[in-house]
Amino acid sequence: MASSSSSSSFTLPSLFSIAVLILTASTAESLKSPFNPRDLLPLLPKQVSWPILNSLYGAADLLPTFIGTASPGNDDVKWKGACFYENTAYLEFHNKSGSEFGGGTLHIQADKAHSWTCMDLYVFATPYRVTWTWYFISRAHTVEFPEWDGLAEYEYVKNKGVSIFLMHAGMLGTLQALWDVFPLFTNTGWGESSNLAFLEKHMGAKFDARPEPWVTNVTTDQIQSGDLLAISKIRGRWGGFETLEKWVSGAYAGHSAVCLRDSEGKLWVGESGNENEKGEDVIAILPWEEWWEFELTKDDANPQIALLPLHPDVRAKFNVSAAWEYARSMEGKPYGYHNLIFSWIDTVSENYPPPLDSHLVASFMTVWSKMQPDYAANMWNEALNKRLGTKGLDLSDVLVEVEKRGSSFDKLLAIPEQDDWIYSDGKSTSCIAFILEMYKEGGLFGSLADSIQVTEFTLKDAYMLNFFETNASRLPKWCNDNDSVKLPYCQILGKYRMQLPGYNTMEPYTHMNELCPSLPPKSVAYSDTTVNVSSLGQMMMGHVVARTHLILSRNNFADSIRCQGLRVSKTLSMESQQSKRPTCPSCAKPTQLCLCNRIRSPPLDNQVSVTILQHSLERKHALNSTRIARLGLKNVTVTTVCDVHDEAEFLIRVKGASLELVDTSKLGSDNVDNESLKLYQQLADKRGSCEEDLMRISMKKRGVISNVSTSLMEDASFDGILASPAAMDVLAKGFVVTKFSEGKEEFELEVPPGSALLFPSEGSVMINDLKERDLKVRNLIVLDGTWSKARRMYVENPWLKLLCSHVKLEIEGASLYREVRRQPREGCLSTIESIVHAMKEMGEDTEGLDNMLDVFESMVGDQRRCKDENFGKVL
Repeated sequence: MASSSSSSSFTLPSLFSIAVLILTASTAESLKSPFNPRDLLPLLPKQVSWPILNSLYGAADLLPTFIGTASPGNDDVKWKGACFYENTAYLEFHNKSGSEFGGGTLHIQADKAHSWTCMDLYVFATPYRVTWTWYFISRAHTVEFPEWDGLAEYEYVKNKGVSIFLMHAGMLGTLQALWDVFPLFTNTGWGESSNLAFLEKHMGAKFDARPEPWVTNVTTDQIQSGDLLAISKIRGRWGGFETLEKWVSGAYAGHSAVCLRDSEGKLWVGESGNENEKGEDVIAILPWEEWWEFELTKDDANPQIALLPLHPDVRAKFNVSAAWEYARSMEGKPYGYHNLIFSWIDTVSENYPPPLDSHLVASFMTVWSKMQPDYAANMWNEALNKRLGTKGLDLSDVLVEVEKRGSSFDKLLAIPEQDDWIYSDGKSTSCIAFILEMYKEGGLFGSLADSIQVTEFTLKDAYMLNFFETNASRLPKWCNDNDSVKLPYCQILGKYRMQLPGYNTMEPYTHMNELCPSLPPKSVAYSDTTVNVSSLGQMMMGHVVARTHLILSRNNFADSIRCQGLRVSKTLSMESQQSKRPTCPSCAKPTQLCLCNRIRSPPLDNQVSVTILQHSLERKHALNSTRIARLGLKNVTVTTVCDVHDEAEFLIRVKGASLELVDTSKLGSDNVDNESLKLYQQLADKRGSCEEDLMRISMKKRGVISNVSTSLMEDASFDGILASPAAMDVLAKGFVVTKFSEGKEEFELEVPPGSALLFPSEGSVMINDLKERDLKVRNLIVLDGTWSKARRMYVENPWLKLLCSHVKLEIEGASLYREVRRQPREGCLSTIESIVHAMKEMGEDTEGLDNMLDVFESMVGDQRRCKDENFGKVL
């Protein structure tokens, strides 16, 4: 026993007492001392300091935080550092070097250090260079840029400035972060525990031990073509890379493969990322025995593997021959590094786990481009050029080109990957993109195949697809046979039980995962309960969103709803099966309130087709009446429309057939609109290159048109086009409109001849007035949303004004909606009521239309009863 008078020895309780005192003192704002107690932690015995350091800092602290940009004329860059609490910066241009473009000096004033022993670390970057330094004295500091790297860097810095990044953990935290990152890539027990600790800390992942044996005695005759293999590696080089990939994408697996049977029934495994004899990562088709033997005996990354069998209904429509042919065509091609990074960056914000952001991504790319130009070219340069429509630009040139176009790097990163892009080394598919491309070829995406870019999918997006089996009675007998917990999939290898949050909950939809933020909100509201995401272990990382009132604060609310709104209840049902309420796949209503058996069958074969422009916030509303139009009308099209948040572009083009139908031989004849015929002749003569594009309209939010270019007339404004009978006559023959938002296609819609807009615009007329003018409506365009949303859709879709006919209704009385949804005034009808009344006036079948109104009235009645029942429960 140590003597109580000894000055060189400590008891364990006393050591922790000292630690507590240090942390308490360090958080006291009023304490002003020559040192910060945290600075002394490394000097204390390891059993005291190490647990505290690990709680304060981690591997993620190795990433710097973007502070801002210092540029000429901008002296308002201010921030709080890790050491100095008051900092300012400004940039001065000079030509001390006497070079053509000169250089510059970055001035930084660091003040109010919290101690004498602390230090701030900084990284400074332009597209052409990255440098770093540290400060530990309160005074003015400078960073010299003796000479700009040519005109491009000079112009960039003059307009955008020098980016400043702070190592927010300070010197001590950064060193600790380096120490935490190092073991992630080591093939040791230390490395394995470090990877698990990282994922537990930053994602809330759990690693419950499975009972031995940790390998399943697989009977391969129960594995079929299309069954997915989700793989998680937790040590060594690939374990470290997968850990970081999981962190940024929110996935709980890092690799994947797929099972295939050939025409003779032999089982194979298709895998993008298999290492060949040259050490290259390629796409390979391997016999099951060879692949399984490697995972069991040679894969030193300690893989955890789950088999995800296809659902029988999905398997029934899987074209194995087409899938096999596609897989063989890709064999030997390189792994899809080109689309690996971009699959999880879908929007300009809420994609990056802090402190990662687009500025840091750009600086990271700059560093690697200088150190390993071949690596950079393979990983991102060519993909960025694809997004710009350029060729051969290196990263610095890409960044400058983006700025020249008035865009930004974060918007460029968010442009969706396209499945048909061919890179210099061929078609590029990451491990999961390869499998989903094969699913596409096999018909699993059905009619949506052309509208979904699977190279935008992460592994998380894939295992959330509603393609897989969850019925335990249909899983193989050996599935989880030795495990006390029956997972909804089969884990066939691994010491730790695999988590796949959101497994099998997501139905495919148009433009799936193209505009989905990767990060969740802080909490999820469901029914009357708010659940803290951290308490769920962040199980819903990347795909769970809050209910509407929580998402309203997001700038990209409409896109979030379109990407995310479908899955809140499904994901939460994994936590509480009691909250699960089955819905009808046709009408999307709860099964006990299904509308399908109330609709007359077959649907009304309407002669006047209906095109519904549905506001993106309206699509999931419980009382949205468009679902009745979908069920009750044979000829109906529904297109989702989002608000313009920043800028949108509309491309108007004419079908070639429309030009060929015009008889221009009458030019010069009396009683003929020669101006229109001349315009047709000019367009027809040009047809063959880009001349089918009639018009391109750029628009800011709230309907402000910023630019119009058109081949209909020279130097035309939008109002000038509306006032031109010849231009409007061309448009009356039908056109196709495509909307682009933030560089992505939002929708494409064909507007046939005889289209009329049902909306009370300034120039709208009654439907009977059209009959008197002998104008026949062949297609009725309807806006679906609240009245305020409908007005915004009208204002922000200028192509609607190009329609020759705008019609309105004058209906007295209240809408059937009146008891359950607010009505601005009498005569304001629901979407289905408006459609029914308009089509009656145009002579459509009254009986079929009345049936749809009856169904709508019954749906409103269902809602009213539900409200009354809920109110009664409260009382």
